[in-house]
Amino acid sequence: MADRKAAIRAVARRADHVYWVREWPDKPTWWDRLRRWMDPASYHFDRTATPPQPWVDRPAGYYERTGWRIRAAYVRSDLAFEVEYVVCNPCKIGWVEAPHSYEGYKRCGLASAALRSLRQVYPGVQWHTGGGHFREAQPFWSSVSVDVPGGYTQRGRCRHVEPRRA
Repeated sequence: MADRKAAIRAVARRADHVYWVREWPDKPTWWDRLRRWMDPASYHFDRTATPPQPWVDRPAGYYERTGWRIRAAYVRSDLAFEVEYVVCNPCKIGWVEAPHSYEGYKRCGLASAALRSLRQVYPGVQWHTGGGHFREAQPFWSSVSVDVPGGYTQRGRCRHVEPRRA
């Protein structure tokens, strides 16, 4: 148990060590195919394989939410935490939605570490959420919003993030 908690704390401390993924493939990419061609004996494609870093930043994968990304934490091979986010560079506004710690990883500091890491990657950005906060989540949002521009308050998305439909 103590070993497991130490592993989780170590992942939280490494929130600034992020493996950035341009696409999250359902099938092998051209790069995967090239690696397979160059070294067929050692190649294998496994979309669910543990990433090379404990933190991964990848596209959200929703066609209707272009530009959204997911920051995720892995403890050993377990997906421990995820949060969706998008940043509008012209407006210097970012939105986070649906932070979720999986069972066994709640109240371990992963959510706070992820949000802190996003603020470091996107300096000068005001941070908001698209929806309201559940009552049981109020203490969390109160603690992580201290001295954060925008304070993770509810705010509608700008026209750059969610284009108006005709």
